[in-house]
This record gives sequence, C-alpha cells and structure tokens, in this order.
Amino acid sequence: MSEQQVRRGAQSGEDESRYRPQDGCPLFSERLEEHLVAVSRGESPARGRFCGNCYTPMSTKTATCPHCATAAAERPPVDQVPAEVLAALTQQRKTESMIVNGFAYLGLLIAVLGGLAIVLGIPALRDNLIAAFVVYALILLIGGRGLAGVLGGHYGDRIGFERARRNTVATWEQIVARREAGEG
Repeated sequence: MSEQQVRRGAQSGEDESRYRPQDGCPLFSERLEEHLVAVSRGESPARGRFCGNCYTPMSTKTATCPHCATAAAERPPVDQVPAEVLAALTQQRKTESMIVNGFAYLGLLIAVLGGLAIVLGIPALRDNLIAAFVVYALILLIGGRGLAGVLGGHYGDRIGFERARRNTVATWEQIVARREAGEG
C-alpha cells in the first residue's frame, strides 16, 4: 500500500488501511491519537504510561514501544503526554478539516454554477421551467455530491494531510530539540 492511499475508513464503515507516512516523524500512532482525542473530550484521564520517545500509550508490562520500537530502558516512559503534542494533533486535524471542507465546498460551488450555466445556456431549458428545474436538480444532486466527494474526499484529503503533516513534522522536530536540550 502506497503513502498516497487512504488513511482511515471509519466514517464510511470500510476497512481501509491507515496512512503511514515515511517522514521520520513517529507522531501520531493510532493509539496516541485515540487517547488524545479522548482526553480532549474529557473521556479519558490525561495521565498514564506513555513511550518516552513518541508518547504512544504503553502498559506497565511493555518494555518496547509498539509504535516506534524504542526500549523503555533507552528512553524511560513518561506519565503524561506533553501539552505541545496535544496542540500539534489539534492543529493537524484543524488544518486537514479546513482544506478538506474547502475543496468539498469548491466542488459544490462548481456544481451550482455549472448547473446554472447549463440550464441558462440551453435555449430549450430556458423556455421550459419544469425541464430546467429537473435538470438543475439532477445536476445539483449528482454533480454536487460527486464533485464535493472527489475534490474534498480525494484531493482535499491528500493535500490537507500532506500540508498538516509538514507542519506536524516541523513541530515534532522542535519538540525533540527542546526535549534533547533538557536532557543534555
């Protein structure tokens, strides 16, 4: 499965593979992301045992992180995920959402304006209000859903994730630099 393939299928109910970027940034494991979302909603406590490298939740019996393979002896686990990691996830999701929704609305706008152009550009439709209404409704229903899905769900998702991931990688590099400076 390539990097460009779909990250999640939870909304559609499909069993799709999670997107796994090859950019050297261990954030965010699926377990960490689920935990941080639950913490932000008040559904889970903020404290626990987390990998000292990538902050993935770990049990007390786990000696090696299941996400980044860092040994607990190499980098001791922490009892809380740093606030800046939660902020990075929040910003990543906000960026993704903004871009996906923007592309989806662009698709809807194209359907609305394209439908108007077709209905007003064809003389037979201009002269027959019922036919124009039916054609325009079909264009809005099919074109609006199709274009919003393709532009938002395919292009917007890919572009939004890539842009958000670049920002997350930059933030992760800053987190690691501060963490390493504090240890040295």
